[in-house]
Amino acid sequence: MAAREPTRALLVGGVPFDEEVLMWWNFVARARAEIIEAHSAWIAADARFGHVDSPLPRIEVGPPPWRL
Repeated sequence: MAAREPTRALLVGGVPFDEEVLMWWNFVARARAEIIEAHSAWIAADARFGHVDSPLPRIEVGPPPWRL
């Protein structure tokens, strides 16, 4: 790895998960139902995602492809 300017890096490792890990958009979960739940919470602007002080608008995303 090389960087042109001073840089910080974080290496995270460990024992692999026992179950399959799924990822869709910005969600990571163990099952599709967990991703559907997280997506619903995102659409509802649930407090679990916290507040980001930004002038950019909130990113809206449609449902997971298996839920269409």
